[in-house]
Amino acid sequence: TRKRLYAVDGFGGWDADYRVPVRVITSRAYHALFMQNMLVPPTDQELATEFKSPFVIYNAGVFPANRQTEGMTSSTSVAVSFKRREMVILGTQYAGEMKKGVFTIMNYMMPLMPKRDLPPAERALPLHASANIGKDNDVSIFFGLSGTGKTTLSADPKRDLIGDDEHVWHPKGVFNIEGGCYAKCIGLTREKEPEIYDAIRFGSVLENVVFDESTGKVDFDDVSITENTRVAYPLKYIPNARIPAKVEHQPKQIILLTCDAFGVL
Repeated sequence: TRKRLYAVDGFGGWDADYRVPVRVITSRAYHALFMQNMLVPPTDQELATEFKSPFVIYNAGVFPANRQTEGMTSSTSVAVSFKRREMVILGTQYAGEMKKGVFTIMNYMMPLMPKRDLPPAERALPLHASANIGKDNDVSIFFGLSGTGKTTLSADPKRDLIGDDEHVWHPKGVFNIEGGCYAKCIGLTREKEPEIYDAIRFGSVLENVVFDESTGKVDFDDVSITENTRVAYPLKYIPNARIPAKVEHQPKQIILLTCDAFGVL
């Protein structure tokens, strides 16, 4: 049992015709703030009238899974039931499990919408990609694995940011699944990535970084903990973010990003 629990309500997806209500229940304030940044924030009216039958994520990551349970091979477990609309996280305190948990839900549900009996071309397609839009309404999609530049390339000061990581492409356009960004910050400087650097302010969540405890100054070049240093911040912290993060325009540029570690290309 825990003396205090935190609950965060939000949506997966900015488009009201497709979005999924999500409730996160966690024992750590850090996890609650992280998901408050990463879910699409609901209005008071939406909470009262549209937030029904949410998909519930129980983050009990501070408690390990029982390895003696039949079928359990690790003290870490991320289990999901689409029938019960529940996800349970055990044995890991990595906040990204909740973020990717919502993406898993959307990956299952979006291809069945708006109606599962429609042909595939008329249904929705979830994307692990960033997106932005130019002044002529030309939408660019950047596909890529983690660390290939989705967040950096989508944060273009000359274009409006739709989102940096997870989107849905549907017959009428594109919308962001998330309410925030989750950027790598190794070697981060204002000169190289001013939009991301300036988004690090009160309310943002920094992970795995080393900082001076006397001054609070972060050393973004220090990778002694891990190279996977991160910051989570709401979309509104990016000056040129498109909010609501949805556009009724089809992508014009589709870019595949790769990190050719083995020299195949």
